[in-house]
Amino acid sequence: MSKVTADVEAIRNFIQTGTLRISQTIFLLTGTTVILMITNWRLAVISLGFIPIVFWRSTVSSLSLRQLWLHIHNKLGHLTTLLQENLNGVRIIRVFGAKQYEISRFQSVAEEIADSTIKAGRQEALNTSVLALAFAITTGISWWASRARLSHLVHLHEAHHFTDALAQGQTVILLAPHFSAVATVSIYLGTIGPGVSIYQRINNRLLDKLVLRGRQRFGSRMFERKSSMRDVIRALKNGEFLYYLPDQDPGPRRAVFAPFFDIPTASWPVLGRIASMTNAIVIPCFCSLNRDRSGYDITFDAPLDNFPGDSPVADATRMNQVIELAVRAMPSQYFWVHKRFKTRPPGEDDFYR
Repeated sequence: MSKVTADVEAIRNFIQTGTLRISQTIFLLTGTTVILMITNWRLAVISLGFIPIVFWRSTVSSLSLRQLWLHIHNKLGHLTTLLQENLNGVRIIRVFGAKQYEISRFQSVAEEIADSTIKAGRQEALNTSVLALAFAITTGISWWASRARLSHLVHLHEAHHFTDALAQGQTVILLAPHFSAVATVSIYLGTIGPGVSIYQRINNRLLDKLVLRGRQRFGSRMFERKSSMRDVIRALKNGEFLYYLPDQDPGPRRAVFAPFFDIPTASWPVLGRIASMTNAIVIPCFCSLNRDRSGYDITFDAPLDNFPGDSPVADATRMNQVIELAVRAMPSQYFWVHKRFKTRPPGEDDFYR
């Protein structure tokens, strides 16, 4: 009976969620492929190169896991039958002194189920790591290109704002919004001079190690988002520049609200504080794919004057104004997926509901 109930539940879940997820996956993969091919077919081939590996690995893993879960399913049915028999025949078991025997039977089946479940979990974890590795290897240029190859692809504009400040020994913070080529720029800037940036650790340790190694291979240093800000301050005071990406929602506890596209937007109040503590200048730095999608453009603006201001809100407002001007110039390359308007002032409706 338990096996029949489980089968019915599995069929119901497949009808409700399985078909929807399959449709979403097909639509997403097809749409992504079309957009990538229109943008740059060479990079598309590289980026989509992991799909055959994913398909092969998923098929092999699914066949193996199917046998494991079928075994677990059958053993659960057997365990439920044992439990039902013992409950119905508890008096007979006591009369014949078979209590310890029945406990041993039940425990043996339960341990076998636990071992099989652990084995299935380990196999799923291994499969996830293999797929993550395949994806990391095929992400291509940003993480694996040589210094010469990356330098050939990156084109600098008004770079004297940055390089002159470094040559004069000034402490520099690069204000860098999240545009499409932001990871590539972060890596490339390590070829110009020693710098630091902040990143969020990836849950998958293998992928995190590969990404961190790629980001730091030209001399840049990465500090985890939850690490102490003292490390960043110390690096700035030691002559390293900071590549700072502040345009993400900090949540209600740490945010100040400042206008962004005339909308009160939760913003980090940190840029002005760091600049004040280190006597740093703030230079806007914008990155993008160039017009023919054959490389990357990095554009530097003049340092912000009269910054920081007299309050965190004023600093966040100035920061958002700089970012907004850049987004208006190339809205299609901005990371709107970060949901900049997620945290709302008290009483306002959720933008993304």
